[in-house]
Amino acid sequence: MENYELEFKIKGNCTIKADEAIHSVIDNIVRNAVVHSGTDRMDIEMKSNNEECEIRIADYGKGIPDKIKEKIFDERFKHGDTGGSGLGLYIVRKTIERYGGSIHVENNEPNGTVFVIKLRRQVSE
Repeated sequence: MENYELEFKIKGNCTIKADEAIHSVIDNIVRNAVVHSGTDRMDIEMKSNNEECEIRIADYGKGIPDKIKEKIFDERFKHGDTGGSGLGLYIVRKTIERYGGSIHVENNEPNGTVFVIKLRRQVSE
């Protein structure tokens, strides 16, 4: 994972069924928040129930326009002129789906974006 000059607040704990690629998922979401929204602060909150963990990654930047929210996980989708490949969030979604999970985005009030990831919980044996 890269280093970012950000204030992070991490709350909660949850053991998920995932491999090392989960690090790339989190890194990609954080990098996109820094590059595309200009955030200087992020919150990561984890909650669990009997079957799944919910990971909410919130930034406080300029947010994602409603008209492109459904497209950001599409292969090669680009918005703006930041020079990305359009593959990062596509790979994020495919990785989460490989884990049997889901990902979507919501608005963060008063500004910014929240990525909501739901993954199967690792059950103790």
